[in-house]
Amino acid sequence: MVWTNLDDFIDRVNARLDPPVGLSRLEEFGDMDFLTPEEVAIIRPAAVLFGVIPRRGGATALLTLRPDTMADHAGQVALPGGKVDPLDLDEVAAALREAHEEVGIAPKDVDVLGKGAPYITGTRYRITPVVGLLPHDFVPVPEPGEVAAVFETPLDFLMNTANHTTGQAFYKGQNRTYYEMPHNGYRIWGVTAGIIRRLYQTLYESD
Repeated sequence: MVWTNLDDFIDRVNARLDPPVGLSRLEEFGDMDFLTPEEVAIIRPAAVLFGVIPRRGGATALLTLRPDTMADHAGQVALPGGKVDPLDLDEVAAALREAHEEVGIAPKDVDVLGKGAPYITGTRYRITPVVGLLPHDFVPVPEPGEVAAVFETPLDFLMNTANHTTGQAFYKGQNRTYYEMPHNGYRIWGVTAGIIRRLYQTLYESD
């Protein structure tokens, strides 16, 4: 199946993703092969918000560009989010807190729909994507220290495998294949593209 419209997307999220609260059933994936058993033992929880905005011209997903001054993943496209802090109730709370800090979305204004499969990164994070609906008139207020730019990518573009290409890199002594979804001058790739790709697979490939 392929993308049809936002209502169908929401129905699929409700039916096929993990609920916002409760135990996760979706199997984690990612870069486990690049981690030693010692590294696996110290994986840290993190979360990102896959924020969907029902714009009049079509639904979009909210993405950010990290500043070149960041210590990790400088200049890369990312979903708003970060590590789960001790004061966070869970991954959903962490994703909402980080999104508020990075792009100015109030947690109460996000209609949380579900959680996608966690992505294990080569940097020892277990990232849970949280899918949520933002207001149709949302205007981002980026935090300059964490976000160089905020942009939106059409959801029908991201949920179409014709736009999912692959690339190769040499990482930790191994060849690695990664996904890439370039659009409108932005290079969506790596972990962010991997999360989006698995979200597509979970929602549309089990028909």
